[in-house]
This record gives sequence, structure tokens and C-alpha cells, in this order.
Amino acid sequence: MQGYGQTFLLVVLICSSYAAYVHLVCRPERGRLLHRVATLCGVIAFLGLSATVAILATALITRDFTLDYVARYSSRLLPWHYSLSALWVGQAGSLLLWAWISSALILLFRFVSPQRGRLNDTAFGVQLACLCFLTAIMIFAADPLKPSLAAPREGLGLSPLLQHPSMLIHPPVIFCAYAMWTIPFSLAVAALLEGQFEGTWTQLARPWALFAWTILLAGLLLGAHWAYQELGWGGYWGWDPVENGSLLPWLTGTAFLHCLMAWRYRNCLKKTALGLAILTFGLCNFATFLTRSGIFSSVHAFSESPIGWMFLGLMVVLLLGGTTLLFRHRLALQPEKATTTLWARETMVLGATLLLLVLTLIVLIGTLVGPVSNWLTGHTVLIAAPFYNNVLIPTGLLLLGSTALVPLLRWGQPPTSVQRRCLWGSAGVGVMGVLGAWLLGAQHWISLLVAGCAGVATATLLASLVLDGRRQHPDRLWQGMISALRTGRRHYAGYLAHMGFVALVIGITGSALGTRRQEVTMKEGESLSWAGRVIHYVHLDQFEQPDKLVVEAVLEISHPGQTSAVLRPGRHFHLLQNEWTTEVDTHSTWLGDFYTVLNAGLGNGEIALTLVDNPLMRWIWFGGFLMGLGALLALWPTRVQQVRIQSSGTTTSRESIAVLSRHKELQQQVGSR
Repeated sequence: MQGYGQTFLLVVLICSSYAAYVHLVCRPERGRLLHRVATLCGVIAFLGLSATVAILATALITRDFTLDYVARYSSRLLPWHYSLSALWVGQAGSLLLWAWISSALILLFRFVSPQRGRLNDTAFGVQLACLCFLTAIMIFAADPLKPSLAAPREGLGLSPLLQHPSMLIHPPVIFCAYAMWTIPFSLAVAALLEGQFEGTWTQLARPWALFAWTILLAGLLLGAHWAYQELGWGGYWGWDPVENGSLLPWLTGTAFLHCLMAWRYRNCLKKTALGLAILTFGLCNFATFLTRSGIFSSVHAFSESPIGWMFLGLMVVLLLGGTTLLFRHRLALQPEKATTTLWARETMVLGATLLLLVLTLIVLIGTLVGPVSNWLTGHTVLIAAPFYNNVLIPTGLLLLGSTALVPLLRWGQPPTSVQRRCLWGSAGVGVMGVLGAWLLGAQHWISLLVAGCAGVATATLLASLVLDGRRQHPDRLWQGMISALRTGRRHYAGYLAHMGFVALVIGITGSALGTRRQEVTMKEGESLSWAGRVIHYVHLDQFEQPDKLVVEAVLEISHPGQTSAVLRPGRHFHLLQNEWTTEVDTHSTWLGDFYTVLNAGLGNGEIALTLVDNPLMRWIWFGGFLMGLGALLALWPTRVQQVRIQSSGTTTSRESIAVLSRHKELQQQVGSR
């Protein structure tokens, strides 16, 4: 089977390179048969990668140690689902998964896209060129089907830290996001190569960018949840260089989505949007460089390898090529409408874009200071969290403030007199939010500012909905508000994502400023009071599983006004790796998490525990959920989109024209208040 898999990879390389060449060089009108054959080659590439993935997955599940990859990352003691997850744990396997997901998305783009033309053909060729690059790396530098020199009786198995439910889906989600960012990037490159800067490329890129942004957000949250539950330090984001690598394209992707809106509604920020599409995909490759170059020591990173430098080289080529194309078309990308007021949405988009780029730059500098200082001086300079916080706090607060104002701002015009009154009223709600937070015990200035911004954001959203409802049905407010939500669904989906960002910031602020930690020792049957809770140590459980020994402390947690909970923090001794891991247990409410860690058994029924009180942690996960939900709601096709798809390539009926006209009128009412 190994020989079949390697043959399939060679076929994929040949097919993807041929198809990329045809779609980038040959015009369809001069070689329609060539294009049809090239599209067929894209299908063959997907089938070849699917077969290769199936071969490696089967070998992992059946523990076929004749393959070097299986011997490195699987074992007979490993449960089958973790054996399968080893497919994306190793360097070669993760590249194979990335390439397979990319090939599937390429075909989806080719056959589902409602518009066809030279722009699509060029974008398809760029995507296949990226697939060719990934396949070439597997063939020449990281063969996932490389045979073992001598097949061992037992494999090395999976790192105990990676044997966690979040790790079953976190890496595939990240690779899916990276693969999906290829499509907006390819469309931006195609627009620059073809000189087509009308709305077509933005309409095609928007849904893929929203999907990619949402999936990358989910991957980041899954990684944070894994760190929170598995590493046992009570936090969820340690500014690990590899974590930062995935954060960078998400920040620039956020800016890109907002610049697409400015292009759509005001024909501005065109060069910025195209540049951000290229930069975001480049940063996906940079994140891969961080993971695979070996310049960092991280549980997420692979060993030192030249593969990472190949991705860094690709990023440099992309950025240089993109900059050259943008300079070449700089005159055609001038804004068509000048902004006449600071209190307009495009001004807020520009400000938010600059703030997101500042955050990106700071994270990038903090990530690279360590290896660069080591190369220059021989000593590694370590960057701690305060470095990031010094920029993150003011920048984040400015982003939060601009987000809060958006619902009552208009494209290209200052707020109306009614909107100005609503803004002043929202400011009053923000002051009430500050007072309410102070009365509830918040004293830090950051907490008070976040509470105020949250109040303003909630008030502006409700005021916007009321104004739109009155415009739809002056005499029936509730019916008008429902109608406004329907006709302006994309806008309110975006506002929902903004409210998710507000909830996320609330959770980050509460957990960062209010966390309490206590190291204790307890004897069996002993109780203690801490952080408003009574902790009773019942006993220590010890039992054996096929691949590990388990020790768990049984704790009863009671809190006034709440039901009691039983927590079982533990430690696992993994037999194959001869290694202990910490397994925390958490009691979570909307007010906060009670986080328990078993450090050691001290004998005579005594244990050492770490107790952590993390306020408002649930708001982080809830905020991420709202952000993703808002993006998905914005993707749901409207009636006008369905009409466009149905009438694509045919003469539009009178009914369709009427629907299009009515929809455009309603969108203008909502978007240009």
C-alpha cells in the first residue's frame, strides 16, 4: 500500500502542476479542451490525495509499523480515535491533511461558484499552484508513507499532552482555515493579474473569507480551551509563539473583511483590501514556518526541519509579488468617493484596520524577538505577557469603543440628528454601566471602561433596531423591528459578531484582573473555605486503565445559593511514555470558574492542591460563539442572492428584476441611515 500512496502523490503533483499552468497561461477561448482536461486533472488530484489519506489512516488504525510515520505517532496501547488523530500530529501527516482539504475546497470553488470567467480560471490556477507546492514538499521533503528501516514491535505513541478531545479537532480546524484562506488570496491575485477591480471578486471572496475567519476563530478557541484544560496552569493563552502564529492571520483577516465592506459600500480602501487578502494568506504560511522550522521549543511545534523555511520563502515571494502588483495598479485602485466626515463608518473601518495592524505588528515583533536576539547575540531575550499587554490594552479598548459606535453611524455621511441623540443616550447608558460595575465591586479602571463600552454597544444596537423598526412600520414597532432584522440581516449579523467581541473582552478582562490562586494541602475528610466556597476533600481514587495509571482526588464544592459540585482533579501516569500529566477539573458558571489542580499525593491521606478562581471565563467561550454565529448568519443567502443564482447565465425575468430592485432599495435604507 505504501507504493500505491507514493504513486498517488506523484500523480497529484503532475496533475496539479499541469492544471495550474493551463489555467494561468492558456486563454479559454484558445484551448477549451485544455481547460476541460485541466479541470479533470483537478478532480484526479483530489481523488489521489483522498486515496493517500485513506491509506495512511488505515495504517494508523491497524498499527502498521512498517510505515515510519505510524511507528512514530501510534502504538497498540493508544485508543483508536487517538491513533487516527495522529494523522495530523506529525509533520508529514499534517501536510497531507492540509493538501487534501485544499483539494476538496478547490473543487468546491470550481463547481459551486455561481460565476464563471477569466477571473475564476486564474483564481483556480493559483489555488492549484498552491496545492502543487504542498504536494512537492511531501514528495521531496516529508513523505507521509516513508517505510521504517526496521519495523518495531511497538510504536512510540502520541504525546500524552495531545491526548485530549480538543486536540482531536483543533489541528484539522486550523488546517481547514489555512486552506480556505487560499481562495480569497487567489481571487485577489486573479483580480490584480487580470485588472478586474469591479465588485465581482469581492462578491466571490466574501463568503470564503467569512468561512475562513469563522473556522480560524474556532481553531483558536479550541486551542485556548485545550491549554486551559490540559496544561494545568489556570490560563488559556500564554503567548506561545506557535499560538501567536495562528492569531496573526486572524487579526489581518478581520481587517480584510471590514475593508471588503468599505469597498462594497463606498468604493474605498481597495489597495488595503487586496493587500490584506495577500498578507493574510502569507501569514498562514508564516505560521507554518513557526511550527516547522524548529526555531521555537513548543508542544505545538515540530522538530527542526528545512520545510519551515520553504514556507517562509513562499511568504516572501507572495508579499513581494503582491506589493509589485498593487504598485502597478495603484491608479486604478484610487477611491472613487472621498470621505467628508470623521463620523462615518468607513472612517471607523480605517481606524479599526490600523489598530488591528498595530496588534499584528506587536505580536509579530514579540514572537520573533527570541530567535532574532539569539542569532545576533547568542542570548535569547524572552518576551513576557506585560510586553503584549502594554499595547493590547489601549488598542483593544479603542477597538471596543469604535465597535460600540458603529450601529448608529452611516456610510459616507455624518449621523442624523436622531442618531446623534441616540448616541448621547447610549453614552448615558455607558455611564450607568460604569456605575453598575463599580457597585458590583469592579474597581480597576480597565474593568470600568470595558463595562462602559459594553453598555454603549448594547444601547446603540437596540437604538439602531428601534430606528429601523420605526422606518419599516411607524405604527407597529415590534413588527417593524422584525422586518428590519429580515431586510438588514447581514448588518445585524455583523452587529451580533460585534456583541460577541464585547462578551469576549468582558471575559478576558474579568479573568485577567480578578483571578485568585491558592496553594493548599488537605488531609482526607478535611474542609476549608476559600473564595466564597467550601472545599471538602473526600478521598483519593486510584485505578488502572490499559495505557495509564490514574490518581484522582474527589472534592465536594459547595457555594452559597448554588448546588454543590463534585470535582475530580487527577494525575495520569502514561505507561508507554513513562510520563505524568495533570488533569484538571473545573466547575463553571456565568460568574466564573472554580479550577482545581492535583499537584501531588503527600502520603498518609494528604494531598497538595492548587485552587484557582477565574471570574467570567464562560464569557470568553460565549463571546467566541456569538462571533462565529454572527458570521454564519451573514453567510446565509438572501432572497436576492437566490434569484441571482437561479438567473445566472439566463435572461432575468420581470419578477426577478422587481425582487432585485426592492432588495436594493431596502439595503440602501438600512445601510445608509
